[in-house]
Amino acid sequence: MRRGRKGRLERRGSAPYGRRDPRHPYGRRAYDRLADSDSLRMAAYGFLGGFVLGVAIWSQQVHRHRGGLFSRSPLRRLAALGYLGGQPSVDTARLLRDYIAWERQPALRRRGEHVLRQVEQSLE
Repeated sequence: MRRGRKGRLERRGSAPYGRRDPRHPYGRRAYDRLADSDSLRMAAYGFLGGFVLGVAIWSQQVHRHRGGLFSRSPLRRLAALGYLGGQPSVDTARLLRDYIAWERQPALRRRGEHVLRQVEQSLE
């Protein structure tokens, strides 16, 4: 041990500004040894976790807004269409026909027509 520039005790072989860590072999820090595959794996886990969280939130929104088919909010109407798409019945088909006649936004009307076709195909 010797005294450094500022009077602090330093070990031999330690470089200024902490560039060499004497506790690790060859002065490498733990984060220096991360392989490219580790960082790629962590990125994949992050992406997968975000995707699963997004699907869970969307599913919760669809379930919550299943009765919002005639709501003022277009997002609630879209969520209600998603919910009704998974509930094929004669009543659903009638409700979707009423909705298509009522809806003013072309994109939501087309989505309603698509869901109605799917419901009718599943009833046949």
